[in-house]
Amino acid sequence: MKSVILAVLFFSILDISVFSQELMQEANLPVFLASDSRIENVITFNLSELKLRSLHSTTGKKMDVKSEDLVINSDTIQAKKINTRGKSTLLYRRKSLSLNLKSNATFYHGEKEESMKRFKLLSLSMDKYYSHNRIAFELMETLDLYHLFYSYCDLRINDKSEGIFMVVERPEDWALHEKGSPMVIRRGFKHAIEEITINDTLEQADKRKYLENYKEIYKALKKYEGEELYETLKEYLDIDYYMTWLAFNFLIHNGDYSDEVFFYIDPEIDKYRILPWDYDDILVSSPHEGLKQRNISIGDKMLFSGEDLLDIKIAKDPYLYGLYKKHLKEVLQAITPDKLKMVLENTFAELYPYYTDYQIISNAQYDAYKNASLVTLKSYLLQIYILLCNYQKSYLEYLD
Repeated sequence: MKSVILAVLFFSILDISVFSQELMQEANLPVFLASDSRIENVITFNLSELKLRSLHSTTGKKMDVKSEDLVINSDTIQAKKINTRGKSTLLYRRKSLSLNLKSNATFYHGEKEESMKRFKLLSLSMDKYYSHNRIAFELMETLDLYHLFYSYCDLRINDKSEGIFMVVERPEDWALHEKGSPMVIRRGFKHAIEEITINDTLEQADKRKYLENYKEIYKALKKYEGEELYETLKEYLDIDYYMTWLAFNFLIHNGDYSDEVFFYIDPEIDKYRILPWDYDDILVSSPHEGLKQRNISIGDKMLFSGEDLLDIKIAKDPYLYGLYKKHLKEVLQAITPDKLKMVLENTFAELYPYYTDYQIISNAQYDAYKNASLVTLKSYLLQIYILLCNYQKSYLEYLD
């Protein structure tokens, strides 16, 4: 059975031909019809031709963008700062941006409305057919794992579309201002503290306490085992919430999540909870560190990556792993085929008006997946549906 689960885990990704006709016929397949949905968000500004060429051609390093005539959803707004952001996406023509405004801009997503002064504008240059982040975010909302505002956007510079972007609320802003958190940590590679954001009212003594609490999470991994370890981790971290997030990453085959997460102090429980971030690298056949290293770290356990020490301990400690499998089963039961079908249909509906505007979708030629079209999008979303249904069924059978 172990060999079976590993075969499912590291399946050659999204080859629809491997699925039986019986499964195809039985599945309640998503319906991707022409939609009357509209482009909800438009951001426009002007740049000199020299600056625009520099924005397109500069690779591998960040730059400031001094915009003129910034208009967001028909409102003229002054920007304090606009700069390129990210790492790998800096290598592409279409750059992700961070915007810091002098006043709030209003954005729309269906019935949701959000006003923000600071936000991230993701280019989705590496996001396959611009769908991965959108799919993962809505699925995580089902599990109460994701709370940030997000919505697609048309970015226009000098009155010409730069392609499909996504407006996303900054994790640290949500944690500090909406949740009332005193401190947010971005976890980096090997659980290093990559970035700290604190509330202006936080006392130095409390800052030191919360920093030490974060470090205690990893110190506990070496000191304790079993139930004692679990109880110790619970003092500093909502470990059950963390396990639910790990389980979702396993189902969705997220190849890069260990250093794509924020830890924030939840004032209601005075301990860390997590905020997930960046889901363009999902539905892959092996994790970021590589299949060989992953197998060395955690063997045949049902976690997708073995890159972080906390995750490795959860996989290797029998007591923690037993609890984790309960959370995995809950995730698999929550992400039903009907739920997945709805999310994929929502994703298609929101992308439809962008794909039917030639000037917008023609920018796909500059991205990782240059053949974006309604045909390829429909085919890909159908493959995702069949694949994830297959994963869900196989994993539940294994756990039972």
